[in-house]
Amino acid sequence: MDALRSVATAEQPMTWNAYLERIRSPAMTRLIDLPLEYRLAIDKGYSTGWRCLDRYMQGIRRGELTVVTADTGAGKTTFATQLLLNVASQGAPAWVNSWEMRPAVTLRKIASVALRRPMKLLDFTAEDNAAFDAWAASHAIYVNQDTIGSTIDTLGDALVKAKDLGVEVVLLDHLDYLVNYHRDKLHEAIDATVKRLHELAFSLGMHFILICHPRQSMNATDEIGLHSIKGSSSIKQYADNILTLHRTARSNPNADPTELRITVAKNRMFGTEGSVHLYYQPWDGYLERNTRSNA
Repeated sequence: MDALRSVATAEQPMTWNAYLERIRSPAMTRLIDLPLEYRLAIDKGYSTGWRCLDRYMQGIRRGELTVVTADTGAGKTTFATQLLLNVASQGAPAWVNSWEMRPAVTLRKIASVALRRPMKLLDFTAEDNAAFDAWAASHAIYVNQDTIGSTIDTLGDALVKAKDLGVEVVLLDHLDYLVNYHRDKLHEAIDATVKRLHELAFSLGMHFILICHPRQSMNATDEIGLHSIKGSSSIKQYADNILTLHRTARSNPNADPTELRITVAKNRMFGTEGSVHLYYQPWDGYLERNTRSNA
């Protein structure tokens, strides 16, 4: 009754039944009254573009946050960019935010995947320009030309505008450029940023691919795990999917130097975890073993 008295004195007299009606939670819905669409077939989303990875992740779904992490130079950006382009090739508008690469480098990386030619090293010929223009015209891919980073609030506003353009999948490279912090409050800043990204992905119905770096104490030969990620506690909590990458030749000198092991370390929707292997191609992308290029 104390709560009723405080409400009544703060505003106007209120009956007990009116008070109960006011505080009754709209989140309390009987199981039998939940919408029938909840029982429809599970939407597995878009293919990742690699059948071996789809066996674990099932797909790339709207409303989820996928974290990609690996040691420096292991291929995080290359893999994440190709993952985004694989989804975009299925008709999903995409937005690339790379605060670590110049827009010209981003364009060349995308062109390499699109044309299956190492365009990061080659000059564009007239034929290359014509082929890439035709490819770009048939894919709704946007590039953020701002390379000075962002705040999570500014990014949130931009994501709302991107939603209006129909964007469904977003690459964020990388977390450090979104986190503003004093040195003694790094973990709190990471917690708040990753939590907000999770909320934005869910509320906007987008899929975010977020690149995260491991702790600086890691050695190049160490394999990345969940506990290796900078700010690992909040990332483990809020990420829907976590993919760790490892170049197997770094820990095994006899391994194929082109081999990349990808471990699905978390999969909130289906719970399936495991590792697959992809192989780096001269055109700056990855293929499964049975689809490897001779280029």
